[in-house]
Amino acid sequence: MDKAWVIVFVAGILWIVGDFIVRIIKASKQSSGGHQMNKRFDDLESDLGDCEQDLLDALHRIEVLEKIVAGEKHQLHKDTDDLNRKDNRAG
Repeated sequence: MDKAWVIVFVAGILWIVGDFIVRIIKASKQSSGGHQMNKRFDDLESDLGDCEQDLLDALHRIEVLEKIVAGEKHQLHKDTDDLNRKDNRAG
């Protein structure tokens, strides 16, 4: 065989092997990237669940505060009315 053909043959083999190695590396990076993407999605879903729970807790606290304020306002009006009645009876 001619030396030129040997060089072409070896270069072809090296090119094929090199291409195969590059494909393996790209595939491994994509699979680990996919794993990282799935982990990130899981983390985001967990964060969303935490935010939803925080929102529900805050809404519950607001409802309790509204009841307290409304109850105190109602009680204040009742106390004021009672005082007015006492004043009207005394006067």
